[in-house]
Amino acid sequence: MQYAAYMIEIRLKEVLEKKKKSIYWLEQQTGVSYVSLWKLTKKTTQRSINLEVLSRIIDVLDCQVGDILVNVSEKKEKRK
Repeated sequence: MQYAAYMIEIRLKEVLEKKKKSIYWLEQQTGVSYVSLWKLTKKTTQRSINLEVLSRIIDVLDCQVGDILVNVSEKKEKRK
């Protein structure tokens, strides 16, 4: 039997590049710390993301959640 292992990729770096904005600019606009934003651009996956932080980011970047968070699944063999 197979099941899909789901993984959410964070594509904040790509969105920032497309909009020609920097992490520093985003920090100033959202009030989210530079380190927190930097971590989101360096890691494609994380265990969690604060919904308030995500909301601030999408409001400032004028985008949708799906522009930043992308569901990527990999089919794996389920062990018995």
